[in-house]
This record gives sequence, C-alpha cells and structure tokens, in this order.
Amino acid sequence: MSANSGLFHYTQCGLDNVYLAGGVRVEETPYGKGFSVEHANELHDAIARSIINDPRPLRGQEARFLRIMLALSQEAMAKALGVDRATIIRWERTRDKPLSTIHDMAVRTTYGARAAAETFVLSVIKELQDTDETAHGEAYRQIFESSKKGWRERRAA
Repeated sequence: MSANSGLFHYTQCGLDNVYLAGGVRVEETPYGKGFSVEHANELHDAIARSIINDPRPLRGQEARFLRIMLALSQEAMAKALGVDRATIIRWERTRDKPLSTIHDMAVRTTYGARAAAETFVLSVIKELQDTDETAHGEAYRQIFESSKKGWRERRAA
C-alpha cells in the first residue's frame, strides 16, 4: 500500500495502471509481506469490463489480461482472432505498445462476445455503424431508383 494515498498498486493482475481502494488485506508471513484481495474474481470481471469500455487503444498488457480472463492459451486466442501465435506473443511482450485498431476491436469483441454475449456484440455493431455514418455520411451514400429500364443509380444533382 502506498503510505500517502492508501491505495494498493495491484500489479499482480498483470496491469500497471490498477490501484485498489480497500478490499486488500496485507499480512506478514514467514516469507515476508503478503496480501489477499477480497472477491478477486469479481474484481477481475470489473477490470475486464473497464478495459473493453475504455476508449483508449488496447495495449499488449490489456490484451493479455483479457486472454487470461477468457482462459485461452496464446494459440487458442490466435485461432479465435485469425492471427498467428507470434502476433499474440508480440503484443504481450510489448506491454505498452497499442494494438492496431483492427486487432484492438477484434480482442474487445472476442472478449465481449464470450463474456457478455449478445448485448456487447450488438453495442459494438451499433457503434461501428454510427462511426461509419459519421465518417462517411453523404459521400458514400448511393441511391438507386427504379425506372422502366430497370434499377439504376441516381445521378448527383
């Protein structure tokens, strides 16, 4: 625990940015200081939900945390994402480097689909549709109209 803030820097979860306010018991053991976290599974679920909902790009350490939460090996995660195992290893070794946008979305969606099922997947699809509409708007809209000669694209005015 930090003497100044009363927060416990919970690096044991594999993430460098997690601090706990309460819920931690620090004890002296024959081997030195030890600690226990109350309701650790619930805490890990809360951390995972926070990660997938955070707008910042996923880093290797977050991807690893989510993989472990899914109880997947590096090989199984690679297969689920359609990448090779070396890609997963590279992400996890470069802990602070952000994943590419497509890999970020794939990891978040894989976790969400397996952990929160339909509600997460539907929210991701809606967000992608909204983002696409905002980014492209009228520039990518194509209008087709029916005429006696069949369907054809309406010409811009």
